[in-house]
Amino acid sequence: MDKSEVLRVLSCVYDPDYRDKSVVDLGLVREDDIRIEGGSVSVNYRLTAPLCPFSAAIGLMMKHALEQGLGLQVSVRLDPSHGQGGLVKEVLESEEKSQALLQKLKDFGILEQCVRLQESS
Repeated sequence: MDKSEVLRVLSCVYDPDYRDKSVVDLGLVREDDIRIEGGSVSVNYRLTAPLCPFSAAIGLMMKHALEQGLGLQVSVRLDPSHGQGGLVKEVLESEEKSQALLQKLKDFGILEQCVRLQESS
């Protein structure tokens, strides 16, 4: 696996506010934001706006897409310099909070609209 495979999967994840552009198209994730060590993948991301209402959801959708698309566990985190970094980290690192948010994204159809893995085939 290499960074291009990670970017290929992430090119199928769309910001809920910009559903015609992927997180890669928007520059939320670039090649230098990806770290691959052994069988482990970690990705840092940034947001389009300082108070993005989907800050944790975008990270969770990227994590979901990568785990589905690559078949392995990944770590995703918001750029630590971002003002919402601590709150987002708390959500992404808590299994309970992550699952609750993922379920809400499914219930409202956001996950289906914003994670289009069939496009990476």
